[in-house]
Amino acid sequence: MTDGAIDPEAGLPWKRFNPLMLMVHPLRELIRYLPVLLIALIAGAAGGEPWWVYALSALGIVFGILRFFTTTYRLTPTHVQVRSGVLNRRTLSVPRDRIRSVDVDSTLLHRIFGLAIVKVGTGASHGQDELEFNAVALRDVPALRSELLRTAPPAAESSEPDNLSHWQPGWVRYAPLTLSGVASIFAVVAFLFQVQFFEGGLVTRLPIVQQAIGFVSHLPVLTTALWGAAGLVVVASAVAMVRYALSYGGFGIHRVDATTLHINHGLLRTRQITLDETRLRGVQLSEPLSLRAVGAASAHAIMTGLGRQRGGVALIAPPGPRDEAVRIAAYVLGSAEPLEADLIQHGPRARRRRFTRAATFAGILALGALVLQLVGIVGPSIWWAFVVIVPASALLAVDRYRGLGHRLLPGLLVARSGSLNRRRTVLATEGIIGWTIRRTFFQRRAGLATLIATTAAGRHRYTIPDLPAGDVWPLIGAVSLRDYARKA
Repeated sequence: MTDGAIDPEAGLPWKRFNPLMLMVHPLRELIRYLPVLLIALIAGAAGGEPWWVYALSALGIVFGILRFFTTTYRLTPTHVQVRSGVLNRRTLSVPRDRIRSVDVDSTLLHRIFGLAIVKVGTGASHGQDELEFNAVALRDVPALRSELLRTAPPAAESSEPDNLSHWQPGWVRYAPLTLSGVASIFAVVAFLFQVQFFEGGLVTRLPIVQQAIGFVSHLPVLTTALWGAAGLVVVASAVAMVRYALSYGGFGIHRVDATTLHINHGLLRTRQITLDETRLRGVQLSEPLSLRAVGAASAHAIMTGLGRQRGGVALIAPPGPRDEAVRIAAYVLGSAEPLEADLIQHGPRARRRRFTRAATFAGILALGALVLQLVGIVGPSIWWAFVVIVPASALLAVDRYRGLGHRLLPGLLVARSGSLNRRRTVLATEGIIGWTIRRTFFQRRAGLATLIATTAAGRHRYTIPDLPAGDVWPLIGAVSLRDYARKA
């Protein structure tokens, strides 16, 4: 993708997008200003009247209207071009032979007006902008997708089953374990704190907030803490389940042809992703500790050409039963062996390093507790917390070591690490374009090293941490020799 006015066929006219975007663009800009509008409402309830909030909102609506009139596109025999910008005019041009994928995204606003955003993936680096058609009528999406991908060779017919997996409503029970609800609550709390300090105690001046503070202040501290924790769990779980259903509801993955998979998910905001398996460079199985405890996992495909917004990975199995995630990942990969095979552990030095880190963490907490006790902020009862902290740190160290390992299979490099967020990465060795060996001061003293495989796919860097230093170069040599033998 290049930035600049590339005009190979000056005679072709520029076209505008669907005029219904005159409704969508202003509404989207208004939604962006929703936080400051909430500030205005809260300020009005507390006796203030920040007029500038309404001025900014009106400016956003005008800007949204101008975006429609200043955005045009055209498809030439050699390029796809989009010209946009209100103050800073810019033309994004993509050679048609560089198009790797065409994905469809439809937000709730777009769906209300029968529109969708068509995004063109080119395999460019993550620092480049992504070309998108915002917006196209839903009925015109199939024709546009076919036109954009017309240079792709026709795929052979496939005898595989069409539907490979679909979402089960029962999977929503895994949502509270993803901690997305807690993240949403923290985002709301952070916003309220910003509002609080923005207008000098705006939130606490509200009558309902003052009444709640007065009620809580008369309760015992332990009672408040217990009810607060219970309320947080209930609210966070409910929010997580709603987010999960909205994000992954209607999930389905099916085969289009011999080399193409189609993935769709989402209720209010629908997303459709087309995966060209010729660009597949591996899969990643994610098993956070909370999901692993109940036998759940999620899976992503490591691809080239997906664009920077998805980081080169595509969801192929949402958080759900581990067996289902492994089944889909094995189907996409072509084998289940890399996902279930035993890995080579990294030896006693790597295990000792994990216990050292756990002990260091507990020691820092103990030092902090001692300082707080000396200044009179907490009492001696704080040390009871270490009855939980010390064993938990030791168990975490054990689990981190058990999750550490690697293995080299024909054409595949398997690496696994982590405990709180454990990932097993299966990377095609033919996609590895370089290696980085990193050794910190403490790793050098322990005789360990971190090996980083560089690839053009996915997140570009996949690590094997705390590998015995003597095993680094033999592993690199084995990968190179196997690739050379396979190509020969």
